Amino acid sequence: MIPSPHRLALMAALLAAPLAMAQTPPPADAPTPGDSRPPLSEINKKFDALYRSASSKGRMTMTIVTPNYERSLTMQIFTRGMDDTLMRIEAPRKEKGTATLKKGNEMWNYVPKIKKLVRIPPSMMMGSWMGSDLTNDDVVRASSWEDDYTARYIDEGAAADEWCVEYVPKPSAAVTWSRVVGCFEKGTFMPRRQIFYDEKKRKARTMRFSEVKEMDGRTFPSVMVLEPHLEEGHRTTIRYDDMDFDAALPPNTFSLNALKRGR
Repeated sequence: MIPSPHRLALMAALLAAPLAMAQTPPPADAPTPGDSRPPLSEINKKFDALYRSASSKGRMTMTIVTPNYERSLTMQIFTRGMDDTLMRIEAPRKEKGTATLKKGNEMWNYVPKIKKLVRIPPSMMMGSWMGSDLTNDDVVRASSWEDDYTARYIDEGAAADEWCVEYVPKPSAAVTWSRVVGCFEKGTFMPRRQIFYDEKKRKARTMRFSEVKEMDGRTFPSVMVLEPHLEEGHRTTIRYDDMDFDAALPPNTFSLNALKRGR
């Protein structure tokens, strides 16, 4: 008996289905068969949100070491999602009230001594913050590892219990690093170190993460040490003293008026 046209069409569809499935490309960051590594987006999103939540507030201490001096700053920090950040210096007294606000894609510094509000253009995001080895982008986390970089697994410098990832900025990203290599603890995705390369492909600096602690139900490295390779004797250490995640913040926390008022 000759199959009907409908039956022929059904048979053709069933025969073609396995071939179509075989030719469907996997997601860009999906592991290859037999690869136990998680999708890179899983690591990137956790890294982006490691010190953030819907809203948060806390205190940290930043210690700056150079061949000529050493100084420490105590700061309050407030965040809302990935877009808004406010950092305000509490001590020492001579710098109390100096603050930085990032709201969306814009950033300002406020200097209370001269009562001046200064807008930071995107071209200055890689500039030094408060004379430290941190950039403005480091402080307010303006860039996203998930959205602004193309990532791939590499074996470069990876220990047996680590995954290392190479990040290359996308053409549209306001980032001046040519590449960043980040290494994470397997299983927990906790960052251990990042190595930053400048536009000349030189190893420019290394950020090391340590002293993993739990604060307000969140586990993260509480200490970050940044050492530039192109400036001998320089080091900046950030220590999280306290964090409150999903904190209730006044609606005007991230306003220019609040930045200038100091509260």
